[in-house]
Amino acid sequence: MKKYFYLLLCAMFALSSCSKDESEDNPQTESEEYTGKLSDLELLEERLVETDSVGNILGYLVGANLNEADPTEISVPVNTYEEAVELFKKWLPNGAQLIEENKKITWKMTDEESQEEGETILKESTNPGEIANVTIRKASQTENAPIITSVKFIPFSAWPENSTATEKYLEENYYLGAEVEVTENKGASTGTYVVIREWSPQEAGIMIRFSGNTWNVGPAGYNRDNCSSVGTTQTVSRVLHQGSNYDYFVNNYGPKHNWPDLDNRFITKKITRDWDLTTYHWFVRLNTGEADTFTNNMFKNPSYKKVYIYWFIPGSKSVKIW
Repeated sequence: MKKYFYLLLCAMFALSSCSKDESEDNPQTESEEYTGKLSDLELLEERLVETDSVGNILGYLVGANLNEADPTEISVPVNTYEEAVELFKKWLPNGAQLIEENKKITWKMTDEESQEEGETILKESTNPGEIANVTIRKASQTENAPIITSVKFIPFSAWPENSTATEKYLEENYYLGAEVEVTENKGASTGTYVVIREWSPQEAGIMIRFSGNTWNVGPAGYNRDNCSSVGTTQTVSRVLHQGSNYDYFVNNYGPKHNWPDLDNRFITKKITRDWDLTTYHWFVRLNTGEADTFTNNMFKNPSYKKVYIYWFIPGSKSVKIW
């Protein structure tokens, strides 16, 4: 019965930081002069939805899609405009420069080369049954539309009710700090996960586990695929450092679950762009959420650990992340 509920309730967004493939059949190099950045739009999308390798939406990491005719629209329940603003700012990359005026916030996004990429606008809504809305637009209309084009903040009173059985199951099995045994997880790693964020109608729940091994940076390490996205890992970093979460989890679960010292280790990385046949690899420090390339840190701390990230959402099906 538990297994049935587990598959029913959890989206198996098994975001392995890096797979175990260490083949050197296709060695890759990095440019030591590279000091680029990540796409603002991609970082935003990685905080809102999980996708497969070609951009198909596998699940919504905030709110839910209540409009089946438009999968690019997300609805999120809030009580006030101020609450909508607070949530919105949590989804943005660190250092996002915002223009705020008359209950309207504009964020000018830039791409990997710091060129204009589009804009994201949050504003108070005058539409019935809507408190605020977010519009995401690309600068070039000739490019594919964003994966998510709008977020609607609606009153909690308009939010669909979950069944009592579902809510009770979540409360009893996926509470903060719960240890959940995963026995079937094709996308990442089986073992004991720890819930670091409970599910709510506003945000998906999160549970994580760390590998017991430490890998050193080297040619073989550059060939690992199936890495968790930078935006996803930065969300985990933010959750771990809310309030007293860090001390609580490290002190209570560190020795038992191989939790590393998050303030001194490189935890995960992501393969991003190819320019001139050169592949760039990024990692995220879980203590700060800072993303950087391995090249810029080759002689500082070249080791890292794997972190496995598992999102759970009521009523979802099990899905593998490619």
